[in-house]
This record gives sequence, structure tokens and C-alpha cells, in this order.
Amino acid sequence: MAVKMHEPIGEAHYGPLLLRCSLGAYLLLSGLSQIDHLELFIDAVQRNRHFPEHVSTLYAILVPYLEVLTGALLIVGIWTTFAGIVSALMLGSFIFATGLFPYKNDMFTTRLFNKDVILLCAALSLLYTGAGAFSIDRFRKGG
Repeated sequence: MAVKMHEPIGEAHYGPLLLRCSLGAYLLLSGLSQIDHLELFIDAVQRNRHFPEHVSTLYAILVPYLEVLTGALLIVGIWTTFAGIVSALMLGSFIFATGLFPYKNDMFTTRLFNKDVILLCAALSLLYTGAGAFSIDRFRKGG
């Protein structure tokens, strides 16, 4: 059996599954890590000074819990559109806060752009493709 390099090697509904689970795992683990050190995270967000102090405090308290929630929803594959929108908004805010090229202290990574751009593209991709294989959303649609 020869592989044709101009055709996919598998079923198209497995692509969103890989995006959904990897983005979900990243958000879930990131949120849990920030919850473990919530006071340090709040201080870091307040030092960034992109928002007034009261807004940055609320933002820093909500973001880790939203990351855990959206990460779990993405992994399970339920309410994927909602989770994709929330993820995209959070990732967009992270890019706004840190910039496109946040790595300025290391000469080897100075030219690398923000990884959140790639994660944002994954979240936006899920809005177009849906949940993919092995998801509650797909099961509910009957496909």
C-alpha cells in the first residue's frame, strides 16, 4: 500500500481530536499550576500593568479557573465551540499582555514569537472544524 503525498493519511475527524486534546491539556495544566501559586500569579499580572489594578486582580483570579474549565471541556469534547471561543479570548489577552516577541533575555530565543499565537490558531481551528473524533459533541450530533 503506497502513501500518496497529496492525500491525507487518515480520517479528517482525528485532526481536531489532536488539536482539542493538546490545547485542552496545555490549558488544564497551566491553570492548575497557576491555582497552586495564585498569589504569585496575581502579583505577576499586576506588575505587567496592562490593566488597572482592580481589573488585573480580577483577571488574575479568573484566568486560571477559566483555563481549567476550558481545558477540561476541550479534552472531553463537550461544548467545543464555547471552549474554543473562551480559549481564543484568553490566548488573545495573553498575546496582548506579553507581546508577539516576549523572549528578550535569551540570545537563542529572542527571535521566536509568542507560543500563544500557535495555541490561538489551534483554538480558532476548532471553531471551524468542530470537536472531531471521540467527543461528546460528535456523539450528540449523531456522527
